[in-house]
Amino acid sequence: MIGLVDYHMHSLLSDGKNTYEEMIRQAISLGLEEIGFSDHVCIRPVDWAISMIDLPVMTMQIMELKDRFADQITIRYGIEMDYFPGKEDEIKDVINSLPLDYVIGSVHFIDDWNFDTDKSLYGKWPNDEVYKMYFEIVQQMAKSGLFDTVGHLDIIKKFRIYPETDQTQLIEDTLKVIKENNLVVELNTGGMDRPCADFTPSPKIIESCYHHHIPLTISSDAHKVGQIARHYASAIELLKRIGVEEIVKYEKRNRTMLRI
Repeated sequence: MIGLVDYHMHSLLSDGKNTYEEMIRQAISLGLEEIGFSDHVCIRPVDWAISMIDLPVMTMQIMELKDRFADQITIRYGIEMDYFPGKEDEIKDVINSLPLDYVIGSVHFIDDWNFDTDKSLYGKWPNDEVYKMYFEIVQQMAKSGLFDTVGHLDIIKKFRIYPETDQTQLIEDTLKVIKENNLVVELNTGGMDRPCADFTPSPKIIESCYHHHIPLTISSDAHKVGQIARHYASAIELLKRIGVEEIVKYEKRNRTMLRI
């Protein structure tokens, strides 16, 4: 694990199971060079995101731990921010209120439907239409200029929901927008432990990112200590097989490249 990063991690403050310190100590034991916390922040009230009133608590805890563990591991301050079309100003205000190193933009809602936790509406529309609705929101998110990384790009497949027809063009159109707006895509290894049992995005999409010269980073989407850097060996093997030689690191919303 020497030299690797994990930028997608959740603590007790959102829907994780461990404290920041517990996760830091596990990351050190794994030999990670750098980690970033990215608790859920959502402008809609949901039980899996940090309460807005607790944002200063999150900042205080992370900043204190950054200093305390500085000689053992680099700690970055991120958030996973839900994107809602038409709510860009509200989202921007929250982001600008925090001293962040990076912002992961994620889509968990189609209109009022939280498709990431609520399976009840699958089947209401053809899966092709669900994919179209989802990826159009991702494209709007990428155009917003609010985010650094696109979180789990094809999470719409989480519950083994797959399109009826080939959606390669929709994916390619989305990657074009991501590239034009200079975003990073994370190789989120957490999808391997979801019903889809696949990286998010899929290896095929990761390969397309490489061919489109879209920068990549790697993350575990850990919600407890045992998930930190999960499936990293397979992920690094995939990246190297595709031809990826470096991944993104963040500091104060700026990025540098790290050789793998």
